[in-house]
Amino acid sequence: METIDGRQFANRHDLMEHTGYTRNPLSRMWREREENGHPTPRVINGVMHWDLRVWSAWFAEHNRQRRGDAARRRAGGRPAK
Repeated sequence: METIDGRQFANRHDLMEHTGYTRNPLSRMWREREENGHPTPRVINGVMHWDLRVWSAWFAEHNRQRRGDAARRRAGGRPAK
């Protein structure tokens, strides 16, 4: 974790520790960033880092939408776009 101007920036390993997710789902979210609005990283010493506050807010909303989509599929509806 890096701190710049009082803000924490997390690399992918830090995000794994923060969320409990493995590398594969985090990589998939990054690959699908155009569809899911994944935050843009800041490169620090050649490594991508994300503002942890911004990324955490995005992650919470991303999961909320995924849960809603899953509930709609179970109910026979279509996922939201």
